[in-house]
Amino acid sequence: MFAIAVATFKESLRKRIFLLIGILTIIYLILLGVIIHYSLSEMAKWNRGDNLSIYVVVTQLISVLGFYFSSMLTAFLAIMMSVGCISSEIESGVIHSIITRPIKRSEYILGKYLGLSILISMYSILLYALVLLICSILKLPVITSISTVDLFKGLLLFILQPIAILSISIWGSSHFKTLPNGILIIGIYIMGLIGGFMEQIGSAIKNQSLINWGIMMSLISPFDVIYRKLVSTIFPSLGLASIFSPMGSMSGGSPSTWMMVYIFIYIIGFIYFSMRYFSKKDIS
Repeated sequence: MFAIAVATFKESLRKRIFLLIGILTIIYLILLGVIIHYSLSEMAKWNRGDNLSIYVVVTQLISVLGFYFSSMLTAFLAIMMSVGCISSEIESGVIHSIITRPIKRSEYILGKYLGLSILISMYSILLYALVLLICSILKLPVITSISTVDLFKGLLLFILQPIAILSISIWGSSHFKTLPNGILIIGIYIMGLIGGFMEQIGSAIKNQSLINWGIMMSLISPFDVIYRKLVSTIFPSLGLASIFSPMGSMSGGSPSTWMMVYIFIYIIGFIYFSMRYFSKKDIS
């Protein structure tokens, strides 16, 4: 299993998609720094009197959107690195030279998941740290007031989202070819965003049916829930900025502990079903 994990990690580092994500990340961080710099420069004159509330809301909004787009980058990396991690090796025939060795198919799946999890976690930690560093250097008020404990909890949740996406993507890669799996996983990810938005709208207009539909979609695609938990953990007194966030926590505040337990079951379940299906799959 560990040999597969190491091989997967090294192979993923050599892929062009990882280089592309790296370039996109650098561009994103530069743009984030530019946005924060000019926004704070313009709002410096608002940091007084009646305009103080506007200043607070806008700085909160910048912080939320910074983590929002960062989480999208980690999700994109998880999807692009994993949609073909198994199916591409089946299609190319490479897998025959792997499973003929004394390696169980379940170990093959776990090795793939472990190798990609380590790579994605390392990327997530680096991105999270760089976003905080940029916000701290530019002295974004909301960021500088966050406690160390909340920052650490936020980091764990920041890593959890792509790890959850990875579990269902590997499940799909063991069942489908690369392209159909990519379409499926992206569709499920978007479903989660739409579900979270439906919950917000339903909460705003007091429509329980809309909220229930949003919750049902979140059970299929709980990635938005993880982000909302991240926001409510790092910014417990977020205020009005959540209303303007594409994935804010306006509906019902922080996701419940039971929902987080469900997410861990969700991850373990998809890995288990991946191993079970692949153990019986005919790859001849």
